[in-house]
Amino acid sequence: MRSIWLGLLLLFTAPAWAQPAGIVARAWTVIDSASGRELGSHQADLPLAPASLTQLMTAYVLFGDLAKNKLTLVEPIKIPDAATQVDGARVFLKPGEEVSVDTLIQAMLLQSAVDATLALVVGSDGSEAAFVARMNREAKRLGLTRTRFMNATGLSEPGHESSAGDLARLARALARDFPARMAYFAQKELAFKGITYYNGNRLLWRDRTVAGLKVGRTTEAGYCIVASAQRGEQRRIAVVLGSRSDAQRTQDALRLLNYGFENFDSVLLYRAQQPVKVVSLYRGTRASVSIGFTEDFHLLAPRGSAGRIRAEVITQQPVVAPVHRGQSLGTLRLTLDGKTLGEFPLAALHDVSVAGIFGRGWDSIRLFFAR
Repeated sequence: MRSIWLGLLLLFTAPAWAQPAGIVARAWTVIDSASGRELGSHQADLPLAPASLTQLMTAYVLFGDLAKNKLTLVEPIKIPDAATQVDGARVFLKPGEEVSVDTLIQAMLLQSAVDATLALVVGSDGSEAAFVARMNREAKRLGLTRTRFMNATGLSEPGHESSAGDLARLARALARDFPARMAYFAQKELAFKGITYYNGNRLLWRDRTVAGLKVGRTTEAGYCIVASAQRGEQRRIAVVLGSRSDAQRTQDALRLLNYGFENFDSVLLYRAQQPVKVVSLYRGTRASVSIGFTEDFHLLAPRGSAGRIRAEVITQQPVVAPVHRGQSLGTLRLTLDGKTLGEFPLAALHDVSVAGIFGRGWDSIRLFFAR
């Protein structure tokens, strides 16, 4: 489900909320997963080579196929010759052998195996080019404006690029749209054909709150990582692109995650369709209409300040039928320690049609004396 977020921008400018120091990667960002709100960044919109972080979108498309029953995890994929003839990380598949979709996905996400990735996309769409076209359509639909895929593996290719901000949004979409598949990204090892492969994401061993997602590296891209962690009810996503070493990207990602947890709270104030207020209604088939938010409404605040937020509902009067779902009928005003943080429109949560002639007549009298 999509969400609405509120960031306390004025408070973020205070020295206590200064961005984390010491990160030397070319680009990075940390976001709140629930709201999508950026908590800190450097060159987050800069298009860069994403290396095998590309495979996060490959996985997103494949997970969609699984959800639509176009693929099944136990389905065998026949390994094409082309999948075994490319450079890059691999699990040494042989032409013509059959391997399950499940095993190939594990090999792709844990080992960044290009042979497994190509076997999956060719088995799904008949060619890598056809699959990449779907990746780009999904990127556009998700609002990844700095992203363009030229292949499904992440191997260096002119024009193949993404950004830290886009990759954070993609990681958030994966958790939101395919929560049951997130265990793939937390898998530490894979035994296949007598060889044990270990996940290159060192954070999985260093911090038990980390649940993935992926690391990548090419000469052009440098060392890259997309990391997600949950502590209590809070979840953060950090992206580091163009780091100089494995140790540096790991340390930077952990520093960003810690910064996000230590400085901010994300609070769900109202769920979608939850009535914030019930407003009296004139000339309708009902005497009142509920107003609220059509999407989850999150508050993002400096750590420890959420309990001091005060809410006031301001309604437009009088409210007269007909009323249509989504119609703006009021405002939620939020304040912190007496200072206004923002005002947010409240919408009708259901339709109310016009009453019959007798109901309209009586309410016309009520309206006359209410003025």
